[in-house]
Amino acid sequence: MNYQEIEANKDISKFVKLFWQFDNTNKEEKRYTVLPDGYFDLVIRISKNKIIDVTIYGIWLKQMDVIIPNDSIVIGVTFKPISAEYIFTNQISEIVNDLKILDNTFQGIDKLSLNNFKSFVLEYSKNINTNIKIDNRKVEVFNILHENYGVITVEELSNKVFWKSRQINRYFNSTFGLSVKTYANILRCSISFKDIEKGKLSPSLNFYDQSHFIKEIKKHSGSNPKELHQNKNDRFLQFSTLHKL
Repeated sequence: MNYQEIEANKDISKFVKLFWQFDNTNKEEKRYTVLPDGYFDLVIRISKNKIIDVTIYGIWLKQMDVIIPNDSIVIGVTFKPISAEYIFTNQISEIVNDLKILDNTFQGIDKLSLNNFKSFVLEYSKNINTNIKIDNRKVEVFNILHENYGVITVEELSNKVFWKSRQINRYFNSTFGLSVKTYANILRCSISFKDIEKGKLSPSLNFYDQSHFIKEIKKHSGSNPKELHQNKNDRFLQFSTLHKL
């Protein structure tokens, strides 16, 4: 399995986190489990230089099993949540823990250089409208959530961005299909996944105790911290790709 990724350039970094590609040259398919991280992805599967399908995956609250077909390439664009409203016109709220198959011509993808990852990134990046006027409160909400690793109450968030708590919650529920509290917990667990991969099996981010930590990790990953760290058969995709960069 050949994996590579490219960080989004500064011009589009408000909307896109990174681009990634898997090249499965094996004669058998690969199966992985993806852990929730608070982002959503546009995924293009390609075989013999032809698009198999284009799929958008919503924000996931639990682990997701994926299959990478043999003799295929999978290209992905990892989007920041704020792009749901400005680039995807709120389609994301409909697919929490789910996916949606799109037309192969979506966003002109079929016209891009799918056989050259770096060219694809450059071409796709140019297609994103960077002149969209966005609500800076929304940008700040996500900045604060990530800076605090999700360890912040809605009330504290409200006071920092001068936006009423109920309005923030309404924005999250209508745009992403989940509450601020739920999203914050995904972020907290996502950071903990990185600690677990390094062998840190005790909580470091404001969990009540070890029992609560294990319960929350298992709720979002389907496995306890020890099982995650062992990563048998390279099952957990994020853990496997960390060592390939």
